[in-house]
Amino acid sequence: MTLLVRGIEWSDPAAPRIRVVDDGTGETTFFTHTSVLRFSVDEKRGRRCLGWRDMTADGPGHSPCDRNAKVTSGRQCDRCRNREGFTTVHQAHVSGAHIHPNVRTYLTQPQWLYIDIFAGGRMKVGTASQFRKYPRVAEQGAAAAVYVAGSTDGYSIRALEAEVSQQFHLSQAIRTSRKLDALTNRVDTVSLRDELAQFVLSNREELAHIGSGVDGIEIFEQPETWTPPACSQMVFDATPAMVYPHTFETGEHSLYLEGLTGPVALFRTDTDPDSPRFVADISALVGRTITVGNFDSPGVAIQESLF
Repeated sequence: MTLLVRGIEWSDPAAPRIRVVDDGTGETTFFTHTSVLRFSVDEKRGRRCLGWRDMTADGPGHSPCDRNAKVTSGRQCDRCRNREGFTTVHQAHVSGAHIHPNVRTYLTQPQWLYIDIFAGGRMKVGTASQFRKYPRVAEQGAAAAVYVAGSTDGYSIRALEAEVSQQFHLSQAIRTSRKLDALTNRVDTVSLRDELAQFVLSNREELAHIGSGVDGIEIFEQPETWTPPACSQMVFDATPAMVYPHTFETGEHSLYLEGLTGPVALFRTDTDPDSPRFVADISALVGRTITVGNFDSPGVAIQESLF
C-alpha cells in the first residue's frame, strides 16, 4: 500500500492521529500514537506539496495541489502558499500590512494568548484561534501552558503577542531539534508546570499593563492552565530517550509507537519490551510517499550509559 503522509492531527488532543492518503484510491486512513508503522520511504518522489487551505467562517477547508508539485522546504509550493495566504497572518498587528483576503475571516474570530514551557525549560508565547484553542498547544508538544489573555479578534491578540515577546524576551517558536535534544534528559513536568505558573504570577502586573495598551484585550484574573494529554505525558515519563539516528527522507523503518507529543513520537524499533525507546520528529514524514509493509529499521548502536 502506497501512502502520502498528510500530517499529524491534534483536533482531539487526547487522541492525535497521523493522517495518510492512499495514492491509488484517495482513501484517508489514520495511525494513532500506539500504532505499528512499518514502511519504506520513496526517495525519488521527494516531499510533495500538500495543497492549500480555504479559511472560512466554519473552519479551514482543503484544496489539493493541482500540479502535484515537489517542495524542497515547508509543506507547500509557492503557488499553493500564495493561494492560501496564511503567512500574512503573522503581520496582522502591523499597521498597513497586506493581509490576504483568505485570512481575514480567520482574523475576526476570538483568540487567546498563551505562554507555554517545554522539556528543557524553554518558554514561548503564542496565540490560538477559537477553533484551535487546545489543539494549537498540543500540536507543539508543550509540557505545560497557561492561557493568560483573550481578544475579540486576531489583530489585537497578535499586537499583544509581539509586546509580550519583546518585554519578557520570549520566543514565538522553538525548533523541533531542541525539543528532541531536551528529551534525552530526564523531564520533570511537575517542576516545569510550577516554573511556568511562577513566571506568570510574578509578571502578572506587567502583563496587565501591557494588555491595557491594546484595544480588545482581556487579561484574565484567573489564567487557565493546560496540561499535556496522556499520550504526551507518556513521552515525558519515558525520558531519557535516544534520538532516532536515521532520517525519514529515505530507507526502511519500523516504528512501534508508544506516545506522541507535538511532532515528536516515542517508539521502539521492535517488539522486545526491553528494547530501547527512541524519539523522532515524525512530522519529517509529512509530504513523503511511503509503502507500508514488513520493513525493519536499520540496526542502532546503543549507548549503554543512557540506561
